[in-house]
Amino acid sequence: MLFEVIYLLAVLQQLLILYIFIFLGWAFGKRKPALAETDILSFLLVNLMLPCKVFQSFAGNFSVSYVKENYMTFVISISLLLLLVVLSKVLARCMTKHPYEQRVFRYSFAIANYAYLGYVLIENLFGDEGLANMILFCIPFAFYTYSFGYALLTGKGATFKKLINPMTIAIFLGMLFGLFGITIPSILTPVLQMSSACVGPLSMLLTGIVLSSFNVKELLTNGKAYIFTVLRLMVLPLLVFGFCKLLGLFITLPQAVFPYAVFMACMPCGLNTVVFPKLVGEDCRLGAQLAFVSCIASLVSLPLWIHFLT
Repeated sequence: MLFEVIYLLAVLQQLLILYIFIFLGWAFGKRKPALAETDILSFLLVNLMLPCKVFQSFAGNFSVSYVKENYMTFVISISLLLLLVVLSKVLARCMTKHPYEQRVFRYSFAIANYAYLGYVLIENLFGDEGLANMILFCIPFAFYTYSFGYALLTGKGATFKKLINPMTIAIFLGMLFGLFGITIPSILTPVLQMSSACVGPLSMLLTGIVLSSFNVKELLTNGKAYIFTVLRLMVLPLLVFGFCKLLGLFITLPQAVFPYAVFMACMPCGLNTVVFPKLVGEDCRLGAQLAFVSCIASLVSLPLWIHFLT
């Protein structure tokens, strides 16, 4: 019992460290709103730092033996994505009749903050191998995010061009380096390590800065955000867990499938529901409300899920 309490406190500490950066971003955003530097930092995060983290993890772990042991993880991930896409459409219709709000809910139910929060948290708790497993599981979700997810939130068509981005290139190159045992030049290793180390603090700071442009009362007074949060953080992870258990009755699943599938599902809403609509002038208040309320609630739900799965 004492060990379980200590472990829960350790998980909560990791979360609090990340969320302190969100608060700092919020405070700086309120002090000096509309910082031009925010766009530059966001660009660096998406196009340099996170791809460096993904590449480094895959290059160090994606071997032939790794593929043999975990190829079913990829298959299960695609099946799970299809299930969540169907469920999200049903749930969105139950949440609202407004056409664009339905699209925001559909995206938010299907895609959680698996990258900026999920990758960082998993790496802190389970190391580089755990991060590689999480990234492998989330590859189909990454492709969905930058194709159909982007189209859903912006109203623009899904194009092949959107799939060719620094993230997918980093995944592909990391796989090649790992499979063929290509050694990363020693001069580049510190560059990758230092860039990767920036992902957690910078992504959380940007989360706070983006949310600081909204009024706190406005973010907290939408009842639908609370219903969404319960479904997003508790009900959907339970459904994912049950789905994996059901599949396990018919096929042999890799050991990593259960925890990483549920880890992906129990993350709070990310900021794409704010960032993507802004690109086309759509109202992004609902996306901000979902992100804000679910982030706060995840301080309680995430330690419980991690304790349950480990």
